Amino acid sequence: MGQINQSVIEVIAGEAFYAGVTRSGAQHIIQISEGLVERIEALWADAVHDETFSAGIGIPFSSEPEQMAYNSLVWLFLHEFQHIELNHFDLLGDFQISETPNTPAFGIARRADRQLGPMLKLPVDMRAETPQCLELQADHDAADLLLEAYSTEGWEDLRCKITAISGMMMLIERADAKYNEESLTHPKAATRIFQLLGHVTEMPLIRAQVKAKQAGAKAVDPDDIPSADEIQAFGRAVTLPCFFDAVNLARVVEADTIRADLGDPADFFQDIATAKLAASDQLSQLKTSGAREWAKLVLINDRLKPFQAGQ
Repeated sequence: MGQINQSVIEVIAGEAFYAGVTRSGAQHIIQISEGLVERIEALWADAVHDETFSAGIGIPFSSEPEQMAYNSLVWLFLHEFQHIELNHFDLLGDFQISETPNTPAFGIARRADRQLGPMLKLPVDMRAETPQCLELQADHDAADLLLEAYSTEGWEDLRCKITAISGMMMLIERADAKYNEESLTHPKAATRIFQLLGHVTEMPLIRAQVKAKQAGAKAVDPDDIPSADEIQAFGRAVTLPCFFDAVNLARVVEADTIRADLGDPADFFQDIATAKLAASDQLSQLKTSGAREWAKLVLINDRLKPFQAGQ
């Protein structure tokens, strides 16, 4: 076992594909199965040696499978830890938050048997989607930690980390499909990837946005924004290749539904541009499946914030 800020990390023996975080009194236990580790290692061994995936679109994908597996697992641990940091247990009332339906059978309640607790304070029309919103919250903050702040250096490494996150999201969805359970507590992989790449497109602007907010300014200072040429270069080297990496990765894991949900690249990035406007009356224009689910959840998430602030 390992220790992170009073949270215990526990590796579960066996072939089952499982990850989750459990609360036992004041202690949180982040659990991951050997089977999940083996599955993510196998994914990257297959992907990195797949000629189409490695060729990329315009820019070849270059990384060792061991590094990709490491990146995927680091993001997964960060994701689980964010469930703790964001006090999701206090809202869900659960003993356990699981990333897969294959919950180990050692006395821990399945999500279907959850203790609603504080969830009962929410309006009825929010309860079903609230766990999905919390997953997107954990996704976002975990990605923010792994990807770190924008820089003009290390774009190839950044691309690898983003694609490693996408791979983990796909394996989670595939695990849900394998057990023939509707993923009521997790958004689609395409939805999670849509949010992820939406964040990536914003990375060159985040520092300027934060600076303006801290200064109480109504708009960002143009001098704090990278040049248009730099932003376009970032898109060509990172954002666009990461979309095609995800499409090719879905082929590697034989997930045709994920490929379909990601949609056409032009539609995908137009949806990101529409989502950036943050105008609820324009969300009906979204074309891709992942973007449409994201739009539904982001509206619920906005309504959820006051309840989380009151915990």
